[in-house]
Amino acid sequence: MNVMMLEEHEDGSATYSFDLTMEERDILLSLGIMTAIKNGIKEGKQYVGNTDLGYTKCGTPDSVHGEGEQPRESGQP
Repeated sequence: MNVMMLEEHEDGSATYSFDLTMEERDILLSLGIMTAIKNGIKEGKQYVGNTDLGYTKCGTPDSVHGEGEQPRESGQP
């Protein structure tokens, strides 16, 4: 792997160039995807953890429609 700094910016950041072999590219891509998946799972747990998916207060067990959503009869708007 060859890393070259192309330009240093006034805000302290910089632009770099990475010259990678195919093997290095594949490893870096795999690591990036796995990191994104792990972070997505970690972030998603905060939303799922606050939701009780087993109790939705929707109708009865044999009902297709929830208690606030009833089927329309034919001809009704």
